[in-house]
Amino acid sequence: MSAYAVQQRRTLIFVVVFFVLLTATIGAVGYTSYRNFETQTRAETERWLSVASETKADAVSVWHNDLMDYAALIRENQTLASAAASLLKDPQNAETSALLRDDLNNYKKRDEVSAIELLDPRGSRLISIPSETTALALPAVEKIPQAIATDQIILADFYRDAASGDIYLSILVPISNGVIALRIDPQTRLYPLLAKKMTDTPSLQTYLARGEASDALFLSPLPYDPNSPLNLRVSLQEKDSLEAMAVKGKMGIIEGTDYRGVAMLADARPAPEGWTLVTQTSIVKMRDTITVYFGRTVVVTGTIVFYTGLGLALVWRQQLLKRYQHETKAAQQRADELDGKVRERTAELSALSRQMADMHEKQIRDLARELHDGVGQNLTAINLNLSLLRETLPADEAETSKPILANTSHLVEETVARMRNVMADFLPPMLEHYGLTSALNWYAEQFAQRANLQIHVNDVRSDQARLDPKEEVGLFRITQEALNNIAKHARASQAEIELSDEDDTMQLTIRDDGVGFDPQAIRPDATHWGFAIMRERARALGATIEITSAPNDGTQITLRMPRKQ
Repeated sequence: MSAYAVQQRRTLIFVVVFFVLLTATIGAVGYTSYRNFETQTRAETERWLSVASETKADAVSVWHNDLMDYAALIRENQTLASAAASLLKDPQNAETSALLRDDLNNYKKRDEVSAIELLDPRGSRLISIPSETTALALPAVEKIPQAIATDQIILADFYRDAASGDIYLSILVPISNGVIALRIDPQTRLYPLLAKKMTDTPSLQTYLARGEASDALFLSPLPYDPNSPLNLRVSLQEKDSLEAMAVKGKMGIIEGTDYRGVAMLADARPAPEGWTLVTQTSIVKMRDTITVYFGRTVVVTGTIVFYTGLGLALVWRQQLLKRYQHETKAAQQRADELDGKVRERTAELSALSRQMADMHEKQIRDLARELHDGVGQNLTAINLNLSLLRETLPADEAETSKPILANTSHLVEETVARMRNVMADFLPPMLEHYGLTSALNWYAEQFAQRANLQIHVNDVRSDQARLDPKEEVGLFRITQEALNNIAKHARASQAEIELSDEDDTMQLTIRDDGVGFDPQAIRPDATHWGFAIMRERARALGATIEITSAPNDGTQITLRMPRKQ
């Protein structure tokens, strides 16, 4: 074996040993870093859980105390108490009933009080605001004797209204020999308080639960199950159930599974009225964070090893470089050829779009003329004939036939009016004689009346000179299609059309305050032909169109068109 071969062998052995040691060292460092990060992440998650749970528990206590203080104010109102006692003795006293109703109506103004009632010991209603309120649920009625006997304000726990299916709490305020019942809607303050996200916290969910028989009963909605209140139950016998452990009294940090079987980390705290407040987060998400960190460590390690090996392969790379350069050049040439073909096809499509738009506009104009010259004149002639026929009817037929002919004539006139509206939509004279802005204002007014929609048109262009006729027609048609989409799908109350410019670009913006949608979910089916038509018209104008929307956040369509010099 030659000295060169021996040297090569020694170098190879050295490189292999070096790689093994380097990989082992970096692996050990990465594993240690992973374990430390795992411990730190869990501690940080537990800290955030504790902070969030304590904050939410304090907020629930403040909410509860605020309600009880409000009830105490009612109880301390001696004028109210005197009037209530008088009405309880004489339920037919109209004057007392009216005065008491005014006082109770003032207390009803608190936003989370959905109803306020005066009830006798049997739960019979003497006054109810609003008057159409359903009867107080049985769980609350059963506590009326207790409130009167103890002379204490009692909060009737969560219950479901049998008539509406809504969830309420009731505060029973003893007044004389009856109670004033405040029906509290938790949707107003309590549920939003529990659902409110805290800044810089992980993905947390907070809910209230209580024990009922042998189950843990959910009292508030979950992000992934809004129907959980008073519907979702978990058996207290479930060994690993997070909800069961919390309701049975295990407070602080808890690890277990929720009712879906998802691993969770939670912080449980006692809440007023014997409730339990649980703030939880998915362990899977926490582990995903740790896994991502570990993956990054592996990437860094692999990168170091890779570039070390790459340095050893420089000679081999140099030999292959020329071949790679040749292949790269050939690939670039093919890419340039494909790019040229794409540009050609794009130009052809643009020309075709313009041609189709021109043909469509010509068809619209021809149809409008035919409606005016043919159908319109025929309808007018029919109306004249009906009038003549009405006048020439014999006396014995006039009484029965004239109303029918008059109604038919009225229908013909309505048809003529509708046809004129359609003709105006097809070929608005305002567009031809006065330009785009005037036509948009006119059309917005007409469309608003038909669609029960408020439409505002703003032209804030620095140069409001008229555009090329084809451009004005194209922009008008796009606006028509957009407004039709708003009327059909958006369920909006307002829409805005704005013309603006910037540098050498003119911009048309159409926005509404409707239900919005997910633009990524648009499929090329009939529901979205309107967008396809707008895009084709924009392509024919050499313009770009952008659709921005989100569920429950309205929709904005923005068209940008280069101005002709």
